[in-house]
Amino acid sequence: MLSLVPDWAYHYGEFWRAIRVRNLWFIRLRYLALLILVTFVLVGEYLLKFRLSPIQLYAIAIIAATIFLYNAIIHAFRLRVGCDPNKFNCLHTSLIMIILDLIELLLLVYFTGTIESPLIMLFVFHMIIGSMILPGFIVYSAAVIISVSTSILLILEHNSIIPNYRIPGIVGIVTFHTPEYELVFLLSFSFMLLVSVYITNKIARQLFQREQQLRDSLEKLKDAENTKQRYTLGVVHEIKSPVIAVKSIIDLLLGNYVGPISSEVSEKLQRARLRSDEALALINDILKFSRIKLLDIKINELVKVEEVIKNIIDVHTEEVTEKEINLVFNDRRKVNRVLFGAPLLLELAFSNLISNALKYSLQKGEVFVTLTEDTDLLIIEISDNGIGIPKNEQKEIFQHFYRATNVNKSEVEGSGMGLSITHEIIAKHHGEIKITSPSKIGNENSPGTTVMIKLPYKRKGIEIDTVTCEEYS
Repeated sequence: MLSLVPDWAYHYGEFWRAIRVRNLWFIRLRYLALLILVTFVLVGEYLLKFRLSPIQLYAIAIIAATIFLYNAIIHAFRLRVGCDPNKFNCLHTSLIMIILDLIELLLLVYFTGTIESPLIMLFVFHMIIGSMILPGFIVYSAAVIISVSTSILLILEHNSIIPNYRIPGIVGIVTFHTPEYELVFLLSFSFMLLVSVYITNKIARQLFQREQQLRDSLEKLKDAENTKQRYTLGVVHEIKSPVIAVKSIIDLLLGNYVGPISSEVSEKLQRARLRSDEALALINDILKFSRIKLLDIKINELVKVEEVIKNIIDVHTEEVTEKEINLVFNDRRKVNRVLFGAPLLLELAFSNLISNALKYSLQKGEVFVTLTEDTDLLIIEISDNGIGIPKNEQKEIFQHFYRATNVNKSEVEGSGMGLSITHEIIAKHHGEIKITSPSKIGNENSPGTTVMIKLPYKRKGIEIDTVTCEEYS
């Protein structure tokens, strides 16, 4: 098997993705070229008076049909060809397309006048296309073959061995070029082909290498970020132990296990216990966030969103009962479609949002959780009629450690990390999250908040490794 993969791109996933995408571009471009060719012949015959001979018309029709046929076949089987460097891959498909195109173009040029053909400059265009995909030695070889083939056609025509198919409407008077003119033309034409190949191939190679360098830099940044998160996990986990110890001692004192305490001391200890609970909540949120950053979770598991939400609601049953909240879950989808994602991450995101809705709802408040869909999007809406969020703060609500100014921080526990974690999870699933206040069920005294999440049922791309390629339809 002829190896067409450059050494620097052998295990470079972005290179394979680019080849796949460009192959699809050129397939589509070939359909457009066929339309332009048909238009060229029709306009030429009926408006420009080309006066093509029957042989020329038949030849052009057969060439057009052949191009359409092999293009349709390649289009149909394109996705079945992989990107394994050691097997027949998409680069070989590119090579086959270029070879077939050049053969058909050579025939088109011959049947439209060879040296006088208005299509001869399309060879330069094809060389530029080939240089964007194929390695240099292949494209240089193709340029030499084109030059030699054109030279042979001219020699055969000049010696009347084969007929010349000029377009009368363009050439007008039949003339014969001198050998000197044909030689100069061939030299200029060959020079143009080779220079086009050199410049385009060099630019394409530099771009791929720059992309690879950028990818390597991103990998180094990712490693540095992972190192930082691991350090954070270690430090924060060490901080958690003494905080838990302090909380345990406070609980002993409040429980009168070491003797009775005065009401004044009890009040101070209650405030200290509240602060220790807030510290533990903050530590736990930081640990969750760091783990999300560290875990390379694949977003490809089946998730039944309605079951995830029902489980979360069951967990909060006691809180709902204690605050007498009217919690309603409504699945308005006609078909309960499954979502591709990370179940643990989505459960954490939905849990944060439902927990916030309950936490910031007033006594006897309302919380509505609704599932709907729009084409290929799952829409989750969580609305409450709680304290709401000031309008001028809604853009900042996803920042780390941010808490709205209207929250009574001495009574309502929170670290300001929940929404930032949720935003990170939704972004990882290629979704959108939007917060509006007042909510749909709010009122003047209790404006409430509505959180809308949009998650795609079907993602456009498939996660890949370095030697597989992304699928495009």
